[in-house]
Amino acid sequence: MEYRTLGKTGLRVSQMGFGCVSLGNEYGALSDDEGTRTVLAAIDHGINFFDTSPYYGRTLSESRLGTALRGRRHEVVLATKGGRFDAPLETGFDFSYNGIITMCEASLRRLQTDYFDVYQLHDIEFGDKEQVVNEGIRALHDLQQVGKVRFIGVTGYPLPLLRAMVETQTLDVTLSYCHYNLLNQQLNEVLVPAVQARGLGLINASVTHMGILTDQGPQDWHPAPRVIKETAVRAAAYCREQGVSLAQLTIQFALQNPHVDVTLLGARTHAELMSSLALLDAPLDTAILADVQEILRPAVNLSWESGRPEHFEPGALAQER
Repeated sequence: MEYRTLGKTGLRVSQMGFGCVSLGNEYGALSDDEGTRTVLAAIDHGINFFDTSPYYGRTLSESRLGTALRGRRHEVVLATKGGRFDAPLETGFDFSYNGIITMCEASLRRLQTDYFDVYQLHDIEFGDKEQVVNEGIRALHDLQQVGKVRFIGVTGYPLPLLRAMVETQTLDVTLSYCHYNLLNQQLNEVLVPAVQARGLGLINASVTHMGILTDQGPQDWHPAPRVIKETAVRAAAYCREQGVSLAQLTIQFALQNPHVDVTLLGARTHAELMSSLALLDAPLDTAILADVQEILRPAVNLSWESGRPEHFEPGALAQER
């Protein structure tokens, strides 16, 4: 396992991190025992960065991770988030000062720890920008001052919004999702220069495009427009014909990004975890990669509307269900 320094934090983090969405049953049900087994196996194989949120499984992911980390909390860099606790724009978010403080305290209890190594505002495109800055980020700094969190940041989907926060706020890290994989590579052009100029840590999530770049395809709740989903179906079919996995191909592709400190993988089971770990030393089939990139080309760098309209990426497509 390769380890990198997370921006200017000084934290040494595994190149491959554990995204804990799956612990919240967001990609299919799993048992508590399977979740614990997978977390412990990840630690035993060198993964030390774990990222969760109260939104994943509506606190289930945090509770499961807290239980799994009993006696091993000191071995990991633990990251979670605040501000998002449900899906609806009108009722699922609270970026107020008191809201962030309260959510952090609740997460500390669920994760059975006295502090977080990284604490971020979750999906800030769903919040009012003034409140995010004047209350949410202020709460992060106060939590940092009293030692409940070590390093702070923001996460979200629209890259221009993340870039604006990186350029104007005092942060330590940021997390982007669905913007560096085989379907979208805008991360390097839009966000990386700002991150590097300020020395922030950069976390890349959802390298399977939240399940689109897999044989199984996305969950029903996935917001991507039809053109993206249908193009990925053709790529998955080609990969099956070649005897390779589209998911593994996009993971290998994403892991090669030299600008990313941690690439999060959401292994749902122990078997999925071991398959992902094997990719760290597996050669990338560049011929098949080129063919898949050609198939995906009509949908590359397309984005969908996410959050409040004022935060949509330029040219974002309307969501389709």
